[in-house]
Amino acid sequence: KSDARRMTNLGGSWTARLTIGTRSYIAGEASYIGSAQNIQNVTGVSGRTLYGNGAQGALRLNALATYWAQPFAYGGAAWRHYSLSSGGSNSDVLEIPVGLGIATYMQNLMLDVRGEYRFAVADSGNLPELAFADRNNNSTSALDRWGVTGNLGYVF
Repeated sequence: KSDARRMTNLGGSWTARLTIGTRSYIAGEASYIGSAQNIQNVTGVSGRTLYGNGAQGALRLNALATYWAQPFAYGGAAWRHYSLSSGGSNSDVLEIPVGLGIATYMQNLMLDVRGEYRFAVADSGNLPELAFADRNNNSTSALDRWGVTGNLGYVF
């Protein structure tokens, strides 16, 4: 298990997303992404929160563009800025999000559930407290993330 995964707990995330093309087979998504995770009691780091904020762009492929239930797959690129609640250290990370989901539309209301995995492919490495780089191969896999979310939206 990586240092970052050992040192952080499950946390919350939030997203503000604009999707263009919900009724077509190909859609585009632009999102603000955010997260917060408590840091476990580790010497010199306990009692802090790891915050992440960033932006994401994704291409979404809708399997059934005009049906009431719309399965979809998506992938794209994201930039996330991590910082500690105590200030000082921070890190910028390039992520590659991929996922599957299903959406449904009731008049102008949209509900979707999605599961995703985010590959961390680049890290500025400025959070030494969490030792983000895997010490064996200098990878950023310690910052990979996964999540399952439910979303509520409005269709214009």
